[in-house]
Amino acid sequence: MAFSDQVKKLQGKNVKVETVRGNFFGRLVEVKSTTLILREHDNNRRTIIRDSKIIAVTEHDPNC
Repeated sequence: MAFSDQVKKLQGKNVKVETVRGNFFGRLVEVKSTTLILREHDNNRRTIIRDSKIIAVTEHDPNC
């Protein structure tokens, strides 16, 4: 199964994305062929992450 297919299962959930530039937390809004789009918890800002920079994507509880 391709990476994007696995990540699509987490769409709409709160996730932690580990990248080569640091960690990002937020709700996974959209999965495209080469990018992920997160909506951050604190504000309404969207973060776009290229899949070439991603190390891992895990489900995350925002209350922790």
